[in-house]
Amino acid sequence: MGRFTVVVLLSLAVLAPVAVHAQEDASRSAYAAPSESTGALDLSHVRAASLPTAGPVDPREYRLGPGDGLLLEFSGRVSRATELDVDAEGGLKLPGFATVMVAGRTLEAVRTEVVRRAMGQLKGVSVELRLVRPRQFQVFLAGRLAQTGPAVAQATSRVSDVINPSMILTDGSHRRIEVVSRDGSVRIADVEWLLRTGSHAHDPFLQDGDVVRVPIAREFVSVQGAVASPGRMELGDHDSLSAILRMAGGLLPSALARSAKVVHWRDAHEADSLLVDLSEVMAGRLDLPIENEEHVYVYYQPQFRQQREATIVGEVLRPGTYPIVEGRTHLSDLVADATGFTSLADLATIRVHRRNLNGGSKDAELDRLLRLSRGELTASEYENMRTKLAELREDYQVDWALLQRHPSELDLLLLDADFVRVERLVSSVRVDGEVAHPGILGYRDGLTATDYIASAGGFTNRAWPGKMRVKRAVSGQTLLARDVRTLDPGDFLWVPERPDRTIFEQSRDLLTVLGSVATIVIAIRSLR
Repeated sequence: MGRFTVVVLLSLAVLAPVAVHAQEDASRSAYAAPSESTGALDLSHVRAASLPTAGPVDPREYRLGPGDGLLLEFSGRVSRATELDVDAEGGLKLPGFATVMVAGRTLEAVRTEVVRRAMGQLKGVSVELRLVRPRQFQVFLAGRLAQTGPAVAQATSRVSDVINPSMILTDGSHRRIEVVSRDGSVRIADVEWLLRTGSHAHDPFLQDGDVVRVPIAREFVSVQGAVASPGRMELGDHDSLSAILRMAGGLLPSALARSAKVVHWRDAHEADSLLVDLSEVMAGRLDLPIENEEHVYVYYQPQFRQQREATIVGEVLRPGTYPIVEGRTHLSDLVADATGFTSLADLATIRVHRRNLNGGSKDAELDRLLRLSRGELTASEYENMRTKLAELREDYQVDWALLQRHPSELDLLLLDADFVRVERLVSSVRVDGEVAHPGILGYRDGLTATDYIASAGGFTNRAWPGKMRVKRAVSGQTLLARDVRTLDPGDFLWVPERPDRTIFEQSRDLLTVLGSVATIVIAIRSLR
């Protein structure tokens, strides 16, 4: 009989009275008896870890070291559990067996060895070795961090558990963090990869005594165009074209995946452009290495799912926004979508607002002309200014009756974001200015400006009849009243005030006339 079997049998002899006399203090023994009702072991004496873990430990990856707390459990004919600690030299002392060196070995490998040795000595008993308390240790933080020095970690900690991106200074690297082990080997951590992709693929576990150093970020790459997060980003040491696209959030649905451009630098000044089929890259059939300061451009599909719309409001039966096809949809089509006009619609003053694409550009010549008074402008400058102002107009008037007679010429094609307003019919004319009773008068067909002035009580003493103006409701134009035969509904008639003339101005005009007469008289006498 081996030494391990003898020790186990002696332990059973000690354990038996504990199981029979449950009222005795179980703390006298390193073992706890199973509960008679459930068979569960009392593990209250096992110390809990002071640092949280991110999830279950993978025994294939977890490597044991000094300070790890393990639980050795027997079940079957014998049921007991005991806590074991890995000592400072990396050894695990098994009861009744020689110390097993476990430091640096995976939990799975140590478990397999312990179970194999124990099962060789015990019959009818199952053996299990579990990790219950991951060890804690110190690592040292260095480099471009807001705070450096020692930090507490445990064997389940990754680099991202001790390096928060907010700790890294502005010029610090997020993607080339160096993890220097005690044996001098260096691993590279990429916390930005974790943040952008959610993958721990480049987030290594920490080991006892590691130095975690954040260097200055030195290499960058630019991704522009149809990706979820375009911009300039730090280049990682493992980056390829597919990795960079993943860092940029992936392709948008509007991306033209069959035509992307990668600009590669041959030297300090010369660059080459390479067209890449990104559908092959995203399918994993093609990939390219990415180097410092390269640029990736992902093109958009032209007019990808861009719905063109126009809006019609006012005196129509169904006002609202409707889809259009540029180059095919006319104003009459939009009116038909709105189910026609109401009985109150003013069909002579349908207004179309169209955004002027050149309205936002600055015109230095127009600014100069607007700063001059009318007297300072030459005739050509004045007409030039009026032309430029007319070009900036965004509102147009449409006469529906005229459009119906000449649809091929006047039924305009709509553009995206056109806004159509159908005004209510206004059966009145407004008269204002130097008249006795300014106000709104009822419209009567065939009346002239003079007729409406009479209805408003006639001119005041300060009126300037020769300068009366009419603003047309249909066209928006302002005309001299003498050039308007009859007024239309909605027109506005304005009577200006005669300007005051000083004695100096009157004397000047009189002297000018007298001078002209004298010149003529002298000329006649000279002819005799």
